[in-house]
Amino acid sequence: MPAPVRKGYSTLQIGLHWAVAILIAVQFLFHDAMEDAWEAFSEGDAVPSDSAAGANIHAIVGLIILVLALSRLYLRFTRGAPPLPEDEPAPLKLVANGAHVLLYALIIGMPLGGAAAWFFGVAPAARVHGLGATVLFWLVVLHILGGLFQQFVLRSNVLARMAVPEK
Repeated sequence: MPAPVRKGYSTLQIGLHWAVAILIAVQFLFHDAMEDAWEAFSEGDAVPSDSAAGANIHAIVGLIILVLALSRLYLRFTRGAPPLPEDEPAPLKLVANGAHVLLYALIIGMPLGGAAAWFFGVAPAARVHGLGATVLFWLVVLHILGGLFQQFVLRSNVLARMAVPEK
């Protein structure tokens, strides 16, 4: 059964969106410990004690992001999501939909790749994880700029939908 068409997001959907956004920012800001730990691990050295805690936090936060992202995806399929503004140009709708698909793929795939690397020593997964981090960074920048463009140039309500729950 297809998800219902909604005018806005639920409080839970909004909360999960911002929780994931904050946790991704934390991962970007505090990834150095994981890089140091991975470098030591991949060279067969002991992980430095000053990097171990940060690396473990990075891994745990990544797994939390995975759980929250899967929860978001479940809610999107069961509760639905508001459609893009009707008067939005077709190319912008295509970019928005493509960006959201890529965002979901990355926020689900990155923790899986990171876990494969960290917990199972899969070096190619670490390389893909690193590349994914770069793509995710620029996709998040595009996502933010797109929201600001919607708000201040197109004057749509897209930003409000992620701030005020549907009643």
